[in-house]
Amino acid sequence: MLRDASSEPQDSQILDNFNLNDLDSETLKAFRQRFSNREPEHPWLAFDDKNLLLQLGGWKRDRDTNKEGLTHAGLLMFGRERTILDAFPYYHLDYQERFSSDPDQRLDYRLTLDGRWEPNLFNFYYRVYSRLVKDLDVPFQLDKNATRREETHVHQGIREALANTLIHADIYLQNH
Repeated sequence: MLRDASSEPQDSQILDNFNLNDLDSETLKAFRQRFSNREPEHPWLAFDDKNLLLQLGGWKRDRDTNKEGLTHAGLLMFGRERTILDAFPYYHLDYQERFSSDPDQRLDYRLTLDGRWEPNLFNFYYRVYSRLVKDLDVPFQLDKNATRREETHVHQGIREALANTLIHADIYLQNH
């Protein structure tokens, strides 16, 4: 709560000595593709990466100091593992599935920082979300445009819970 009491949100602060090279280009490409699928005519899609990030809050220019750069949010959302850890040494993502109630039983699935993928928030969210909803039934429903709806209120609730979990995680706190 003390960190949130600042007049400037933590995630909008500019990181010193970080730039666009610290971002994962494949993650930005995947973001653009999802954005384009949802909003194909959106004007931001024509922007280069820096200006797109500026609109999203991932890049910032301080009007008082004229300093500009990558924000905490930009790095966390689109960064590469090593650069995220350089900025946030306690950053750790860990999703676990265990279908047995026995705590000594081996995990059935785990997604964590292991060097096999870029563990930024964008990639983590979509990997975990797809696991959480993979076995949910979707009854046949049409939307107002007579297109089949591919999700239910349960999907929406899971999406909201996962987003809130990531948004409210304290990446500055050292785990003991």
